[in-house]
Amino acid sequence: MRACGTILVLIGLVVPAVSQPSNPADDSLSEYFKFDDAPLYSCLFTYFPPVFIQHDMELKSFIRSKRFRALRRTVGDRRAMDIIFVRAMRLTNNNTAMALLLATLSSFDHRVVELRIPLFNIFFALSNESEEEFVRRLVNLPSRLFIDSPADSSADRDKLQHFFGSAFLTYIFESRASADRFGEFIENEEEDLIVGGVNDDRDRRMNREGQRFGSALLEDNHSLPTMFLRESLAHDKVSSEEYHCIGVW
Repeated sequence: MRACGTILVLIGLVVPAVSQPSNPADDSLSEYFKFDDAPLYSCLFTYFPPVFIQHDMELKSFIRSKRFRALRRTVGDRRAMDIIFVRAMRLTNNNTAMALLLATLSSFDHRVVELRIPLFNIFFALSNESEEEFVRRLVNLPSRLFIDSPADSSADRDKLQHFFGSAFLTYIFESRASADRFGEFIENEEEDLIVGGVNDDRDRRMNREGQRFGSALLEDNHSLPTMFLRESLAHDKVSSEEYHCIGVW
């Protein structure tokens, strides 16, 4: 009897494992798209400069990592944007504003920007990374975001900072109009103020994608960037009249 009981116990342990196989690969990927339930008020610590600087370094280090490069190859560039935002949210204990700011800073595709000032130029550092660290992060940034992304190696890599930056402004001002006005000012003045700057309609369109994301985060801060990316940046699918109706202009 004791032997029969042992056999039945073994069958009970083996059968569920066979009938409901687990997939370690799927489990390991889902971890990168899962938000944490952070303790109450723990998100406030990220406002302290030393903590924020640490999180900034950690997120940039993650993007430079071989693991992120492998994830990007596996899930694609668009979903890699989701991973960056989720990681930022986890680092900041769901402080949405600071997570968006971290995602923006970690997406900068210039280490130094040169500003045009009458009689002389000013160089402004955008990152405290070494040249080697910056290059490693740069090549790991998602770039193939749309079906009409440029065919060159950089593709739409520079659009990440527009998306997350515009989402950040929309979120903190609780207004797509404010973010849109700031984005328009930057685009209109970029050629005159920044050496190498270009007035780019694709930047404007990406700003508006970010505004939609930032607005959605006000209702649900567990929204993901890919939920608000259109398939193409070739043209606006929302007319200026429609933007006026929803209060952007």
